[in-house]
Amino acid sequence: MRKMITMLAAILATTVLSAQQLPQFSSSSFDDWTYNGVTLSTTNIVNGKITLYITRQGKVLNLISPVFQCQGMDSIAAEVIWYTQNFYDSDFVLSKTALTMAIDDVEGTPIDSVTCVPTKTGVSNQTLRLTLAVPHGLLNGQLRFVSWQADVTSCGAVKSVVLTSVSASPQPGVIPGDVDNNGTVSITDVTELIDYLLSGDSAAINAAAADVDRDGNINIADVTSLIDKLLSGG
Repeated sequence: MRKMITMLAAILATTVLSAQQLPQFSSSSFDDWTYNGVTLSTTNIVNGKITLYITRQGKVLNLISPVFQCQGMDSIAAEVIWYTQNFYDSDFVLSKTALTMAIDDVEGTPIDSVTCVPTKTGVSNQTLRLTLAVPHGLLNGQLRFVSWQADVTSCGAVKSVVLTSVSASPQPGVIPGDVDNNGTVSITDVTELIDYLLSGDSAAINAAAADVDRDGNINIADVTSLIDKLLSGG
């Protein structure tokens, strides 16, 4: 079995797999994020920030992340650098610039949300912290940032978003690494995990067990952890 594991490790080293991570956002790193339904490019980002408000025509401006895997996540925390705009206007209302982070399914249907009200105005590096529980059973989702009460007079802008996840505790009866859910951890689980990363088909795996390193993501690091587990006899 050790020889087979070593061979799989060699194959793994030469196979390009896309590690699934929470999608961070800044004006210099915004792959697959969308703003008002348009995939972002540098021309969509004005002065290094994305402005969020409701237009006079009633259009809600959104900043939406790419889809990511939610398996093994208890919650997602966001640190958003938020800039309040037009604070010098006599009609400015700070509470209107409240920022909402929502989690949607892959169809864009809202599932849950949390809102944070800024405490300062005119601060380009004000940090808003939001934490949102990941709904049980949600395999894939996306985050949406919106300012529901803001208007052209009282609005804000996102300069960056740093996302982190809290891993779910192992479920009772779940054996870390038992990807095929047959009650034991073996070379077959490595194969199943690699197949999943290549295909994205989660129907045949035990997602809770596949997050071997318990970091809230199922990715190449879990394959490495699983191989180490088998080699060490753990």
